[in-house]
Amino acid sequence: MDTLDIILINIIFYMGGLFSGFGIFLKYKKALLVKTTSHEQLQDLVKNLANDLQTSLGPPITGNSSQLTPPLLASAPVINPQPLDLKEVVIRTT
Repeated sequence: MDTLDIILINIIFYMGGLFSGFGIFLKYKKALLVKTTSHEQLQDLVKNLANDLQTSLGPPITGNSSQLTPPLLASAPVINPQPLDLKEVVIRTT
């Protein structure tokens, strides 16, 4: 493959990703963007979003230390090193 082939393939894949992302955005634009006409509507949306997040995440964490678990520590099994079998190699040329 020449350098020109690699550059053209990269451009094709880049443009394909760019256009597919743009197409997906256009398809789901109404679900992704929120339109409000007043500050009150925006505040209501933020409050509803905050309430939804609080209810979906479960009850808030309290300061009760008896229910807290100790932190997890990463560990690996200890491998005992094998005894070294040292052998002496002697090369003599006479």
